[in-house]
Amino acid sequence: DIRTLVLSHKDERIDLSGKIKDSTYKDIKANFTNVDLSKITPEIENIDLAGRVNGGLDLLQKDGAYYPNSSIIIDSLGINDSYLGVLDLEIEGNSSLSRYQVKSTLKNQTLKSLAATGVIDVGGAASSIDLDVVLQDFDLKPFDPLGEDVISNIRGLVSGNAKVSGSYKNPDIDGRLRLKDAGLKIPYLNVDYDFKGISQVDLNKQQFIFKSVALEDVKEKTRGTLNGSISHQAFSDWELDLAINTNRLLVLNTKEEIESLYYGTAFISGEASLKGPTDNLVIDVLASTEEGTVFYVPIDDTEAIGDNSYIHFLSPEEKAARINGEFVNTQVNSGLSLNFDLDVDTDALIEIVVDKRNGTKLRGRGAGNLLIEVNTNGKFNMWGDFIVYDGKFDFRYGVAKQFDVVPLGNIRWEGSPERALLDLSATYRTQANPSILLENPSVNRKIPVEVVINLNGELLQPDIEFEINFPNAGSTVTSELDFRLSDRNTRELNAISLVSQNTFLSATTVSTAGVVNNAFETGSSILSGLLFNNDDGVFDVSLDLVSADRNPEYQSAGRVGITLATQITDRVLINGKVGVPTGGVSESVIVGDVEVDFLLNEDGTLRAKVFNRQSDIQFIGETEGYTQGAGLSYAVDFNSFKGLLRKIFNGKTKEVVQELQEAPPEQEKIGPDGVTFKNK
Repeated sequence: DIRTLVLSHKDERIDLSGKIKDSTYKDIKANFTNVDLSKITPEIENIDLAGRVNGGLDLLQKDGAYYPNSSIIIDSLGINDSYLGVLDLEIEGNSSLSRYQVKSTLKNQTLKSLAATGVIDVGGAASSIDLDVVLQDFDLKPFDPLGEDVISNIRGLVSGNAKVSGSYKNPDIDGRLRLKDAGLKIPYLNVDYDFKGISQVDLNKQQFIFKSVALEDVKEKTRGTLNGSISHQAFSDWELDLAINTNRLLVLNTKEEIESLYYGTAFISGEASLKGPTDNLVIDVLASTEEGTVFYVPIDDTEAIGDNSYIHFLSPEEKAARINGEFVNTQVNSGLSLNFDLDVDTDALIEIVVDKRNGTKLRGRGAGNLLIEVNTNGKFNMWGDFIVYDGKFDFRYGVAKQFDVVPLGNIRWEGSPERALLDLSATYRTQANPSILLENPSVNRKIPVEVVINLNGELLQPDIEFEINFPNAGSTVTSELDFRLSDRNTRELNAISLVSQNTFLSATTVSTAGVVNNAFETGSSILSGLLFNNDDGVFDVSLDLVSADRNPEYQSAGRVGITLATQITDRVLINGKVGVPTGGVSESVIVGDVEVDFLLNEDGTLRAKVFNRQSDIQFIGETEGYTQGAGLSYAVDFNSFKGLLRKIFNGKTKEVVQELQEAPPEQEKIGPDGVTFKNK
């Protein structure tokens, strides 16, 4: 007789009692009181069970037959720190202990979220299961750890019916489920998607099949459509085979972090596939970029060594295998791999951070095709060409200056991002007095000057060549200045001087004014960066400090002002430089070059323009002057005369073309020797 056997720990208690006569008769009873579920169940990978077990288990053997019976209640059942409810489990076995009737319900307050009834058969060579399962608003949150580090925030409520049959280790599940308030997150891309509305999921053996599930990203509310399947083996080794189609969907939303390979925001239209096991997932994207895409590639010429597998610690399984002389192949999972095949258009902004320490960077909009390969283990490769249509080169060496990238420049990647090949030019525009370079200066005032920097070769060590252009100067002055700057060393010296202090330098003259100008320019660059730092390119403002010229040939007042480039609305653009003279009695006078464009149609081909600019040429003895004006301009592209008529006259084009086609042919007269005469 077993009168009372008690196992206890704090408030947990198991009571055993019963009677055993011989091999044909047993009557054993077990009662559970507040027993921790995790202590009496086997360990399951990625599943942490919690709850309190109460109830009884009775086993009666009489005349060689068994009569098992159990009624168990698990209070506060939880999986992975998520509360599910109260599980009521009833099990009744047959006389041979080979077949069990199972009836279970899971209740959360008044809601019965799960009900399962059926049979578990352990009498054959392989144990089998045959259950009918009904779900109602069953919470998916407890299964979030199944996504490991690749998929997180798995959420939603599941309702539906399913048939569970076959091997209890890896049963077939057939049925149909409905998902409500469902969603998931991809941490590496920092994007979170909701499943909109009620999503339908079909169950077929070991597969969960998704058909036309509407996706919406949580932040920007862009949408796509999900199709495909998620499969498993024995509820482990989860594998994805999913496809997403979209007209505009957020697929990247990351910020800069230490040693970021890339970061930014990306919207795409096209197709994406997610394939492979969750610990070795591959995402392939074949798409075009959409408006709002900003992609940053920080480049640095320093290299760090870390997280390299020089030392490998043996797992207990590997250690036991090695003791037995067995070889274990250690597989290194890549985590998440991404392959982007992107058609980049002018809606996307690409920024390459050349030097993070001083902020030198190249950014622009353009077009091209880029193939990008990255993974969570540090792989980052790029291939393709990017043609820059509009961009900026932020020059931050010594002074902060912004160059405008000349359209149709090219950036080519052939693998390593930092080894990108450049073939582009950028222009810095300023005003300077060129008289110091002229033997008999007919121009003795500041005129517009363009410093062009040509970048060729590898991104980190490009070949740099300077050009200096004079867009508004006369041909005679331009020819003489080009001759004076034909020597490369002289040209580079003057280019650097123009960028750093807005002045020319001769071979024999380096005045203290240059030092003063350099200080002015450095100070204004620093202040501009502190006060007007703006990376979106929509509203660009910089401080403009110009020192006075004081020499026998030419004198001008200093000026304090701002340089402005902005787009007030989609139809009004302002570019210019406005300042106030300093060091004299005219400080109340506002001077400067200002140009305002009004776009009169949607595509911007018809424009009205008003301007105020400094007079182009000032001869010795003349005072500084300004010119004002207004006008209209219309730009049109055409490939044929018929195309030009269509663009100018719109609907009238057909009438004009029809008249031309219906015009009677001219009468011709044949003269001697085949000479043809046409009537006038």
